[in-house]
Amino acid sequence: MSDQHKELIRRFYDEVENQLELDVADELFHPDFKDVYNTVAPFPVIGIQGIKDLAVALHESRNSEIVIEDLIAEGDLVMARISSRPRGPEGGAGDESRAVHGVEIFRVADGKLIDRWVFIDLLPVLRNQGALPPQYA
Repeated sequence: MSDQHKELIRRFYDEVENQLELDVADELFHPDFKDVYNTVAPFPVIGIQGIKDLAVALHESRNSEIVIEDLIAEGDLVMARISSRPRGPEGGAGDESRAVHGVEIFRVADGKLIDRWVFIDLLPVLRNQGALPPQYA
């Protein structure tokens, strides 16, 4: 089962997040899907439409490529360590030095993604924007 669960995550990042093939979300996500916790979503992410709306919003605002660094599955949970890199001139992931890193944990039910916890390390972004007091930058 863990390989099947990992494949859901691979397809989500590759097809939905990176290629904006939004119809694929209908295959991958449970109708009751929700982001239980998400440090970057600009709105509550609930249901399949919620994940589609978020993919579009992030694509439009960031134009980045999600790269899976690690995938670990146990039982009904899958943990993905990811980086979000600006797209390069020919498409695909660009400069690693400008990557934003995070961890997303998914729960699978009935063969589909039903819950997600998103933890993105925003400290480097805040440093680059000059949004931190000097003692933290």
